[in-house]
Amino acid sequence: MISAYIDGASRGNPGLSGIGVVLMKDNSKIKEISQFVGNQTNNRAEYLALKKALEEAIEFDDEVIIFSDSNLVVQQRNKRYKIRNKDLKIISREISNLEQRYKIINYKYIPRNENKYADSLANRAIDDMLNISKSGLSSFGSDDDSELT
Repeated sequence: MISAYIDGASRGNPGLSGIGVVLMKDNSKIKEISQFVGNQTNNRAEYLALKKALEEAIEFDDEVIIFSDSNLVVQQRNKRYKIRNKDLKIISREISNLEQRYKIINYKYIPRNENKYADSLANRAIDDMLNISKSGLSSFGSDDDSELT
């Protein structure tokens, strides 16, 4: 069985967002993902992390347990909360299709302090994008430019 630790991070709500996914099997890390996902709400970023985990984990096993510090995601996937948001309903249908590929799938809420690695991957994705943007902006000329008169 695969253990997937997932997290979505958003700087603002909506704001720049990243996802972090850590896949484990037999207490060993088999894959990690840190991905920038654009301008998203925090809840949508959490759902995008779940979607990515389900897309990737099937390569290793058809049994998975998802660990998330998003109570909303866990309660909605366990059918305890309804999904009211239109955008989340769309991604939820995509996730339902991915879930059908699994023989066993469980969702478990964990406290934030037990999900630090996935959180760090999600935030790293945002930081990496911000650093690329900053370095990209500085390469468009320099203070030494002069014009011919």
